[in-house]
Amino acid sequence: MSIRNLCASAALAFALTGAAMTPVFAADDHIINMQDVDIKAFIENVGIVTRRTFVIDPRVNGKVNIVSEKPLNDTQVFAVFKEVLRVHGYTVIRSPNGEYRVTLLQGAAQDAPFSETGTGIYGQFATTILRVPDGQAAAAARLIKPVMHSQGQVSANPDGSIIVVTDFAENLRKAREIVAAMGEGGNVRETIQLSQLSVLDAQEALKQLGGTKAPYKVVALEKANSLIIEGSASEVSKLRELLASMDVGSLAPRGAVSVIPLRFADGEGLNELLQQLLPTYVIEGQPTPTVAYDSGSNTLVISASGEVQADLEQIIRRLDQRRPQVLVEAIIVEISDNAAKELGVQFALSGINGSTIPLLATNFSRQAGNVVSILGAIGADDVGLSDDSQTTFETAAISTLAGIDGGAFGIGGSSNDTLFGLIINALETDEDSNILSTPFVTTLDNVPATFLVGQEIPITTGSSTSDTLGVFSTFERQEVGIQLDVLPQISDGDVVRLEIEQIVSSIAGVLTSEAGDFVLNKREITTTVLANDGEIIVLGGLVQDDEQLTASKVPILGDIPIAGKLFRSKGTTRNKTNLMVFIRPTIIRNASDARSATQQRLDHMRTQDMNLSGRTESKIDTFLAPSR
Repeated sequence: MSIRNLCASAALAFALTGAAMTPVFAADDHIINMQDVDIKAFIENVGIVTRRTFVIDPRVNGKVNIVSEKPLNDTQVFAVFKEVLRVHGYTVIRSPNGEYRVTLLQGAAQDAPFSETGTGIYGQFATTILRVPDGQAAAAARLIKPVMHSQGQVSANPDGSIIVVTDFAENLRKAREIVAAMGEGGNVRETIQLSQLSVLDAQEALKQLGGTKAPYKVVALEKANSLIIEGSASEVSKLRELLASMDVGSLAPRGAVSVIPLRFADGEGLNELLQQLLPTYVIEGQPTPTVAYDSGSNTLVISASGEVQADLEQIIRRLDQRRPQVLVEAIIVEISDNAAKELGVQFALSGINGSTIPLLATNFSRQAGNVVSILGAIGADDVGLSDDSQTTFETAAISTLAGIDGGAFGIGGSSNDTLFGLIINALETDEDSNILSTPFVTTLDNVPATFLVGQEIPITTGSSTSDTLGVFSTFERQEVGIQLDVLPQISDGDVVRLEIEQIVSSIAGVLTSEAGDFVLNKREITTTVLANDGEIIVLGGLVQDDEQLTASKVPILGDIPIAGKLFRSKGTTRNKTNLMVFIRPTIIRNASDARSATQQRLDHMRTQDMNLSGRTESKIDTFLAPSR
C-alpha cells in the first residue's frame, strides 16, 4: 500500500511492505494505492496521514484493495477509510477521549455515542432520540426500519411519542425526514358508506390499485358495509369518486357456483371449518349449499344460493389473510470453572529372599503410580523369577508410571535383601469454558416449530443370550444436541405468548470402560412466557458451586503431626457452573421485515466467511447472484 503526498513541484511517497513507515508530509493531498494489504496496516497508515489515534478490536482482520484516481485531502481520506471499514463489516466509533475504536459492525449499536443534533458524523454510528407526534412511535419505527443498516437499531414505545434510533449518520437523517413527514399533517380521514358493492371487494380493489406503497390507508367495517380512508385530501377525493362509480346499480345476479382462489389460508383446514357451518345455511325450498376444495389450485368451490355464496365469501376473505411470522431466537450461555488439587505420598518397604523385614506400605487407589507394582519390577530379578515373570512385573510398573498426572518425585531400589520405594505425587488443574449457543427458528403465528441440531447415538436397552447367536444386545437411538420447540401466539400490543421447550444435551463420556454405555448431560426448560416484540426475556438458569474434599490416610499414623503427611493422600475438586437461557421473539409482519431480518444474518455470515477465508468477496454472494 502507498499513500503519496503531492506537492506542486514534487511528490513524496512512502510504501508499506509488511510494516507501516512514517511518511513525509508536504501537502494535504494524497493518492491511495493498495493491493491485498492487511487491514490493520491500512488503519495504521490512515492514522499517520489523518493524525488520529485508532484502537483496533482484535477481531478486525482481512485484506483491502483501494485505488484513488484523484488526490484526496485528509478529510476525504478519512471518509474513504470509513467506507472501506463498512464494506468489510467494521465501523469506527469515537470515544469521549477523542480516540477512535475500530470494531465489528455487529454489536456496535450498543457503543454508539449520543448525537444531540440527530445527525452524527458521516460513516460513523450514532444514537439519537426523535419525537413523533400523536403517539405514532410504533408506526414511525416500522417506516424507519426498512431504510436502516442491518446492524442499526430502532426502539419505540407502542403508544408513545419517542423513538431511539442508532445507525450511520446518513440513515439518521433519513429517519428524521420520515418523522418530519409524519408531522406535516394534511392527511384527512373519511368514512364512505357503500350500498351495492361489498366492502371487502372494495377494500381489496383499493389495495391492489395502490400496491405495497399506497399513499393511503383503507380499513373495512363489515357490519356497516363502510370504508374508512386516510390520506391526503386529493387522494381521498379521487378514491371517493372511484368508489361512487363502482357502487352503482343493483348487484349482478350470481351464478349457481362461485370459485374462490385462496392466497394465504390453508384450504384444507378452511374447508373443514366451512363444512361445520353449512348446516346453518340450509333453507327449506332452496338448494343445499356445498363447499369443495381443490388442493392442486388451492381453490374453494361453493355451490349455493346467491345470498349464501356472499356470506361464505365474506367468511373466507376474513380468514384468507396474510398471517404474521415470528422469529424466535434462543440464547444459551454456559460458563464453567473446574479446579482440582491432589497431593499424596506412597511408600513401601519389604524384605526378600528370607529376610525378616516385614512388608510395610501405603497405597492409595486415587493416586498414580502404584508403588507396590514398581517395587515388584525392582525385586523380580533379585528373587530369581523367570524372564516371562520379570517382563510381566516390568509391564505393570511401566503402565502405572504412564498414568501419572502432574508432578511426581520418587526413589526406589534394593539393598541387603530389602526393597524400598517412595512416590510423592502433586497435581493442580483449572479448566474454564464459555459455551454460547444461539438457535433460532421462524414460524407462522400460532404454528408450532422445531429446531434440532445434534446426533442420534445408540443406547443399550438390554442384552440376551441365544443358542444360535450367543450374547447379543439391543439398542435404541436417542437424540443428543440442541433442540428448540416453540409455539408463538401474537396478541394485541405486539405481545407474543411463547410455549417453549428448550433442550440442550451432550455426551459426557462412558459409564464404565467395560460397559461402554454413554453418560449424557441434559438441560431442559419447558415453560410459557409473555414477551414484547424484540424484547429479550430470561427463561431460566442455574448457578451451581460444587466442592468435594477427599482424604485417604492410614489410621493413627495419618493423624501424627507433620510426619502424618507421609501416610495421607488429599484431593480437592471444585466445579462452578453458571447457565442462563434467554429468548427473544421478533414479529415479521411483511416482506420488508423479512428482508431486514434475513439481510442482517446474511451480512453476518458474509463477514465471517471473508474473515476466515481472507477473500475480499464472500462465496455467499456467488451463490446468491442471479443466474445469467
